[in-house]
Amino acid sequence: MILALLVIPGSLAACAEAHSSYQVVSLNMTPTNVATGEKVTIQAQVKNVNSETDTFNVPLMVDGVADNRQNVTLVPGQTELITFQLAKSRPGVYKISVGGRESTLTVHQPSPADFNLSNMQIMPDEVDECQTVTITAKLTNAGGNSGSYTVELKIDGVVNQTQKLTVSPGQKCSLCFKVSKGLPGTYQVALGNLTGVFKVKEPPLPVFDIPVAPPCPPETSGSCGWGG
Repeated sequence: MILALLVIPGSLAACAEAHSSYQVVSLNMTPTNVATGEKVTIQAQVKNVNSETDTFNVPLMVDGVADNRQNVTLVPGQTELITFQLAKSRPGVYKISVGGRESTLTVHQPSPADFNLSNMQIMPDEVDECQTVTITAKLTNAGGNSGSYTVELKIDGVVNQTQKLTVSPGQKCSLCFKVSKGLPGTYQVALGNLTGVFKVKEPPLPVFDIPVAPPCPPETSGSCGWGG
């Protein structure tokens, strides 16, 4: 009996220590699907369920291992929002938990930069000699990583101008080139896989002053005289 009485208080003490002294009311993570290296924000509402003010060391658990910790001091019944930042370098599915709340984070390997040229316009497409032609287009990065792209504008197969751009994933950039030619003719334009033409018109023929003939003398009639 005495041994039993000694065991019971020890068991109660162990239960008291195991009982959580704070409660996680809510857990929110944004975004839940990211690329490797991209940060996510994890917010947890922590409540003091003790009868006195206390400081709690709250861990952020990733697959059951503490990844980060924050201290928060709360009076009895107080709730406070704490924030963690997390980034993973390896793709996979991770179990995220704070206290008794859980969420799932999916990390994927981003695709490489993927550039696309579109919407080329040549304005105007018919000009006089040395008049400026404006060539515009759109460059889009449809991939998952930033990258650099060099755009070559070719006129009749010869590189006329270049632009080098660094474009973020999903970003669209506007391209603008200005060209002028001094010789009449039709010029072939190539911008990546986009093609078009513009024409330089022949100059008008010069207008010369045409001399005007003097008016003819008036016509007359009469008899011819004969000398003796």
